Parts: sequence; structure tokens; C-alpha cells
Amino acid sequence: MHINRIITGLIVILIVQSCASTKLVDEGETAYQQGNYQTALEKWEEVIKEKEQKLEKVDSSLYYKAGMAAWELDRTAKARQYLESADETGYASPEMYRLLAGMYNNIDNLTLEIDALESYHKNYPEGEHIDSLNKRLFETFMESEQWNKAEALWPELEEQAKTKLEMQKAYFTVNKALDNDEHCDRLANQILEKDPEHLPALEWNAIKYFEKADNLYIKVMKAYDEKRTRENYNKLLKAWDVIWPDFETARDYFKRLYKLNPKPEYATYLGHIYKRMDKEQKAEYWYKQAEKGG
Repeated sequence: MHINRIITGLIVILIVQSCASTKLVDEGETAYQQGNYQTALEKWEEVIKEKEQKLEKVDSSLYYKAGMAAWELDRTAKARQYLESADETGYASPEMYRLLAGMYNNIDNLTLEIDALESYHKNYPEGEHIDSLNKRLFETFMESEQWNKAEALWPELEEQAKTKLEMQKAYFTVNKALDNDEHCDRLANQILEKDPEHLPALEWNAIKYFEKADNLYIKVMKAYDEKRTRENYNKLLKAWDVIWPDFETARDYFKRLYKLNPKPEYATYLGHIYKRMDKEQKAEYWYKQAEKGG
């Protein structure tokens, strides 16, 4: 009989405590809706503190609410603490992931920022801020050199973003890292139309035309040297109709590059081009420039 009274008393206490907690949560909701974020935070923190002290489970949504109230009060550290707790206990919200991503960006934690952005991208593909967050996610993939992820995300970026010069430059870097030559050919020309002094695009085109001309030159010269027939000589002459313009194009690109950045590498290429064109004096000049270090 005595034990039953104790159990009944405990049940009553638990019910009273539960009702008190519910009341505090509701009061916090009312205060938050009225813009009284300080009161809302205090009410919700009281419930959280009590439950944590008793080692009771805190509803993940309560952590989220406290985090949002703290955010409205510009208490960033506390907001982050509560939003992280909400995330860790299974709460999901586009606003939570967006705010966490921004917070991690502010403290320069790229790994956690990517995690938050990827959570938004995965769970809320139609979210209000999907375009701006996808753009930032692409940038974080670039910063962390996750080239395959960056390439996979590119089609999901809004069209307006993909036409921006800086984004095209970034996408060029991605495709270069992944050896996507056809994309690089297209992007290099698009970039140079807007920025004629973009070194990576200039270098891409310069090397492309040089290798195209030089590979054909080596092929036809080898065939002619091995068998000096009239047929092979005619093939050599015909090939030069392609080789010469490509060498000229490569030459022009390397001259532009050298003017912008006098690297020995560019001078060496120019020496090779003039040597192939049988312009020994000019070839020697550029080889000497390369030896001088530019």
C-alpha cells in the first residue's frame, strides 16, 4: 500500500513536470512569434537545461528553436551550439543547414561547411536558397579540389551563374584537372572572348595548337625520311598546309603569353616553333631567352 502511494506520487510529479515543460515551450513559442527573442530563448533554455541535468532526451526541435532565437539575438556561438545539437539529434531544416553553412564559412571550417551545404543540396533540392547555396557548394568543391563532385554539380547550377566569367574560369580548372579536353577547348575560347589575358586559357590554346602541328610534323617527316618517294613528298607538302597555320597560331598565343608573363617555358616553345619553320635565327633568339630565365 505504501509502495503504491509512492508510485502514484512519482507519476503525479512527472505529469506536473511535463506540464510545466510544455507550458514553458509554449510560452517560448508565443514570445518568439511576437519578436521577443530573449524571452523565447530563456524559456527554451530552461527546459533544455532541466532535461539535460536529468539526463532526459531533449526534443531536437527544441534545440533548433533555441538556436534560431539565439541567432536573432546575434549570439552566434550559442546559435551554432544549439543548431549543431539539433542536427546531431536528427532535426532537419533548410534554414538550419543554411545558417550552419554560413557560420562554418565565417570560422573558415571548410569541411563542416561542405557537410552543411551538401545536406541542404540533398534534402532540399527545391529549397528557397538552393541556387545561391549550390553556387557556394561548387566553390567549396573547387577549394577542396573535389573535381568530380564539382563537375557533377555544374549542370544543377542556375544558367545565369554558369555564364559568369569567374564561374567559367572555375569550370575550366575542373575540366583541366579531369582531362576533359573537349570541354576545355570550348571553355578556353569562351573565356578569352571576355578576358583576352587569361593565362590558363591562353596557355591551353597555345599548347593545343603546338602539339597538333608538331605531332603531324613528326609523323610526316618520319614517313618521308624512311621512304623518300614522290608520294611521301607530296604528302609532306600537303601536310604543311595544315602544319604551318597551326604553328603560326601557336606562335601568336605564346608571344601573347610571353608578353604577359615572360616564362622560360614560353620562350622554349617559341624556339621550337621557329626551328620547325626553319627560321634558325629567331629560334636561337628564343632559346637564349629561355636560358636567361625569360
